[in-house]
Amino acid sequence: MNFYNHSIKSSRIIISVSIIISLLIFSNKIFADYMQSSTYKIQSDSLNIGGADGSSSNYKLNDTLGELGTGDSNSTNYYMHAGYWQMGESSIAISSPTDLVMSSMAGLSGGSSEGTMSWVVTTDNTAGYTMSIASSTTPAMKSAVDSLADYTPAGSDPDFNFNNASTSSSFGFSPEGSETISRFKDNGSVCNTGTLETTDKCWDGLSTTPKVVAGNNTSNIPSGSTATVRFRAETGADHIQTSGQYNVTIIATATTL
Repeated sequence: MNFYNHSIKSSRIIISVSIIISLLIFSNKIFADYMQSSTYKIQSDSLNIGGADGSSSNYKLNDTLGELGTGDSNSTNYYMHAGYWQMGESSIAISSPTDLVMSSMAGLSGGSSEGTMSWVVTTDNTAGYTMSIASSTTPAMKSAVDSLADYTPAGSDPDFNFNNASTSSSFGFSPEGSETISRFKDNGSVCNTGTLETTDKCWDGLSTTPKVVAGNNTSNIPSGSTATVRFRAETGADHIQTSGQYNVTIIATATTL
């Protein structure tokens, strides 16, 4: 039996993450206060002499009679929609963070690397928003010759801990922040139950199909809401991951409710 002694320097994997913002729509508006109580809110009102709702099998019409001063006007810094029904519009904006460059990890002896990205979502929609993320490819993280598998939870809910087998490699994500949806919240040991948002817990895998990660049910003008997502790449001690630079493109989408 022959034994061969190979002198091998540790293989390094360089990982970078880039993003595509799929929705960036925002217009500056002039806002006026609205009437409200502990139970109800009148976002917009009108003084007129009539109006009614009308509908057919295919259309619905809301109208008013006698309203003056309607139309659009703008300056260098503002854009105004004047008129009662114009207030039915809502705007939403999502920021564009810089690319995330994660630290290198060993490709022969196993290792892991983590990093976070944050988006600020701003909307005047009183019903709030949702934000989802998706990858541009499957699997999400690739090099020119190799890839990491998309993380797959053991069940229908996210895994509380990131579980990667020693014979494989994987790439996953975990949302963080006060506006993380209930699917990624936990009770200290199980995800999709409880109200905790434990850092570095509740992991899922990316897909080309968007997955909702954050949202709220109210307007957040003017400061907006921050949605943070933690990404993790890991290769097992018994798995050889090809050296190279690995990249993933994340598509973030913010939608009004």
